[in-house]
Amino acid sequence: MFDAPAKSRRRWVTRLLWPLLIVTAVVVAVVVTSVGEETRAELEYLDEIRAQATELSRSGAAITDVMGRVRDIGRAEFTTMLEGVSEDLALATEFVGIEPPTDNLIPVWALYRQTVQAWSDGVSGLSTSMLLAADEPGEETVLNMVGDALADLRAGDNLYADLKVEFEREEIPDPVTPLIDVRLSPADGGLASLSASYVAAARASTNGLGLRPSLRISQVLTDPIWQINVEAQPVVPATETIAFSVVVTKSGNVDSQPESLEMTLRGGAEPVLAQVEVPSLRPNGQTTVIFEPVPVVSDIVYEVEMALAVTGLDSDREDNTRVIQFSVNPA
Repeated sequence: MFDAPAKSRRRWVTRLLWPLLIVTAVVVAVVVTSVGEETRAELEYLDEIRAQATELSRSGAAITDVMGRVRDIGRAEFTTMLEGVSEDLALATEFVGIEPPTDNLIPVWALYRQTVQAWSDGVSGLSTSMLLAADEPGEETVLNMVGDALADLRAGDNLYADLKVEFEREEIPDPVTPLIDVRLSPADGGLASLSASYVAAARASTNGLGLRPSLRISQVLTDPIWQINVEAQPVVPATETIAFSVVVTKSGNVDSQPESLEMTLRGGAEPVLAQVEVPSLRPNGQTTVIFEPVPVVSDIVYEVEMALAVTGLDSDREDNTRVIQFSVNPA
């Protein structure tokens, strides 16, 4: 009869403990779930950095390859390569513009952001300075500009090495794949000597790293069509007028600006002067410009001179002029 109150108290304690145990279990489950979600978010964040690093390692190999061939490389290959690297860095810049999912990854985020910024500055500076070196042979500031760009790339490499160490910190969850080595600076050695060698190579480029606009007169035609006689001299069939047309070809690696083509016909009482416009041409493009017909007579040796009046850059002005002697057959 004295056990009844004790049993009652045990039942009361049991009723009180069960809700507490349930609440505790729920809290533990929520905490475990939260921790699991944070860990997954951190791993996804780290894995994205790893994926970007893999792409950037290829970019670094491309920079090393192209900078080793600057003396013989073309402008299109050089700019295409650096544009590709810049695109990879632009994606990384966008990524580091957003803070990491947890405070635990802030040191990783900060280091990666500094790394990407240094690399971006270096690639931009390298592109600008190397093309300026090729385009402006007398520009002296490019030596420092190239050196600064190389210093930025090396700074990015060093920051990336620190980032790899940060990845190994005990509090950082292990990613599925370790962080790959990345290096965007193209070579070891003193910055001054490297800068001088790269500038010299850019200015000695045989494949056209620098701006190489080049217009040339590739063919002079007539209407009626002239023929070559036994003396290797052009002869026009009997006619009272002749119309000249000229094929102008654009080589080099940049678009040309509009220029003019001047014609001088000598042999008559007075020279005949005429001028037509040559439109802007893309590399490897060509156009045919036509002059108004001019009167001619037979039994006179004429000389026609076609001259491109090039006002812009031109890598070879010797092919801007053509002089041809011809005669007209009698009726």
